[in-house]
Amino acid sequence: MEHLVIDFRHGIRDVIPYCEFISKCRIAMAERGIGEYLGDDMAIDGGDAEGVFAGHSSKELFAFIRQDLCALPFMKGAKVTFVFGALEQGSPSEEIFI
Repeated sequence: MEHLVIDFRHGIRDVIPYCEFISKCRIAMAERGIGEYLGDDMAIDGGDAEGVFAGHSSKELFAFIRQDLCALPFMKGAKVTFVFGALEQGSPSEEIFI
């Protein structure tokens, strides 16, 4: 299992659009069996946040959500980390920025 980690900054008004994005993604990912949303660390009043996804291929998962993710204005400058294995176990990784 690979992981996709998205680190971003958001404001208080970005919480609802993010939650709507996640709801849409969860359904689409389940229908296609491409992966799952594991959760986030997101303060309701804004600041730094992290979203974590898992799937057989972190790059395919990102390709699947990329268009909708990049449509969220607060994702500009977000760091996307592809983890090619388990989280927090020294798995190889690659980073890009949106």
